[in-house]
Amino acid sequence: MFSVIFEVHPKKEQFDLYLALAKDLKPILEGIDGFIDNERFESARRPGWILSHSTWRDEKSVVRWRTVAKHHETQQRGRDDVFQDYHLRVGEVVSDTAPPNGVPLVEQRLDETEVGAGKFATLTEVLPSATGAGSLAPSEFADRLSLDRTHSAPIDYDVFSSIYNAGKLALLASWRDRNSAEQFEPQLPTEADAVRHRVVRIVRDYGMFDRRESPQYYPDIPRGPTTRR
Repeated sequence: MFSVIFEVHPKKEQFDLYLALAKDLKPILEGIDGFIDNERFESARRPGWILSHSTWRDEKSVVRWRTVAKHHETQQRGRDDVFQDYHLRVGEVVSDTAPPNGVPLVEQRLDETEVGAGKFATLTEVLPSATGAGSLAPSEFADRLSLDRTHSAPIDYDVFSSIYNAGKLALLASWRDRNSAEQFEPQLPTEADAVRHRVVRIVRDYGMFDRRESPQYYPDIPRGPTTRR
């Protein structure tokens, strides 16, 4: 199973256009053989940043999506007109506490990114309690999941709130190696109904301005003086 972790910072004046373009692609995306799911979240630590996370049966499914002309056209428009910056990671899911039915975890890609410092990522999604047992605050989310009490500190992390599912939160963390990533074992908070935790081996890591591991060519875009991740 493959994970596509797409963090994007749309230009403020183009935010509605970004959502409209994503909505336009949705029926095409859902028709791709091997596509499993997609969800978007807003960053609680970096204003304006969005996480679009999609899950795929295997790498071939991701490749099929890249060959869709409409997808390529939308990517080009995003780079030219909509995005201020983005960071995209593609990797193989090596563990999942709630995998989809009928989708086995088979490790086929054992290579890791040579560009990114984070060779592994973890994505922890938590659904709020339906019994009204309180809500989780994004500012406390990482601490409640005991991220600071792991044996190896993450390289970086961010907390996200779901755009589609009110109260749902996600913690995305980057780790130097598999051992460090697997030492983080989040527990279910009392205010939550369910937690899904995935560990992903990052195979490709690239962005708007550093595309060394990208499978596609686009002309370079000069980094502006105010652009930073």
